[in-house]
Amino acid sequence: MDRPLAAFDIETIPDPELGRRLQGFSGNDDVVIELMLRRRLEETDGASDFHKSPYHRIVTIAVAWLDPSSGKFKLGVPGDDTNNEKELLESFFHVIEKNKNAPRLISWNGNGFDLPVIRYRSMIHGISAPRFYKEDENFKWNNYQNRFHSLHVDLMDVLAGYGASQPVSLDDVSRILGLPGKTVTQGSKVYSHILKGEESLVREYCELDCLNTLLIYLVWSVHRGKLNPQELSGYVTTITQHLESNPEKKAWMEYAEALKDWPRW
Repeated sequence: MDRPLAAFDIETIPDPELGRRLQGFSGNDDVVIELMLRRRLEETDGASDFHKSPYHRIVTIAVAWLDPSSGKFKLGVPGDDTNNEKELLESFFHVIEKNKNAPRLISWNGNGFDLPVIRYRSMIHGISAPRFYKEDENFKWNNYQNRFHSLHVDLMDVLAGYGASQPVSLDDVSRILGLPGKTVTQGSKVYSHILKGEESLVREYCELDCLNTLLIYLVWSVHRGKLNPQELSGYVTTITQHLESNPEKKAWMEYAEALKDWPRW
């Protein structure tokens, strides 16, 4: 593997400021968000209350970082544990900007959701991120925006043959491969957790989604002959030790325990 790996994920809620400014709703954030969800249900004839990308406010961004050259692994929210969307975005771009060897971004449905939201919300905040749009020096067309090259790998898209077959959820693929999958909560419950002031739980959920994504990528790398099983085992040991060094995080401890006999080859 030729560069650091950065598996990332975002969690979002409807943006109440846009609900007031563009949809004419009034009231506190909780009231406005409820009205936005109802409006979206009406717009989709009851099919979904999921908003279009620009209407999502990011409440956390997490990254699972693995550097094959040094073997170092990190998992968490870049920067401080903040709920400020602009600071979250700036910290995410800093992960890309600060590394001389541009990391390979890895996501699950990143092309369909995460990156469009990141682009729209960055524009709202006036954030400049030139390296995010820069082409790879070794290959002109390889950049974070290109669907068919490898500086950003949307695993859900790639494994489904770029739309040739039905995409599968991150939780399903994780469990099929013997990983714990989504153990903390579900994406549909993020809004209710934020309302209850459970931001730390949402961050932990987001972090473990990143970890699932990274480990699936490593298994896929073995399948492609880019990584051998012994190298994978070494990375799994490093990741397990990192999780176990944070005993205050119960879900991390449970995940570490599940990794002790994984993969089962």
